[in-house]
Amino acid sequence: MGILDSLRKLDRERWFVCYNCLMQTGHDEAKSIFYYTGPPTVEMGRTFYPCLRCGSTNTVSFQQLKDEQSEAQLWGLEQTVRKHPRSTFEVKPESTRTAK
Repeated sequence: MGILDSLRKLDRERWFVCYNCLMQTGHDEAKSIFYYTGPPTVEMGRTFYPCLRCGSTNTVSFQQLKDEQSEAQLWGLEQTVRKHPRSTFEVKPESTRTAK
């Protein structure tokens, strides 16, 4: 079982939830989670990961949730990721909108 767990393990540093999308979609987690492998945006010394759907920087990685000990929220988000195909969360760069 240990081998299967390691294969199913999520790379928490690459999975994000956008709180702006979460509010706009009526708390639909599947439309608020995205997978991002690009570099972060650095503004005024702070690191941000922009949402690929709406351009907002009001995002948090699954790893941040783990570090903040938000276990219940993290568990629910990880269950959503496991229920849907990965393509649901991979947003193509050409379909991104720029933040205004």
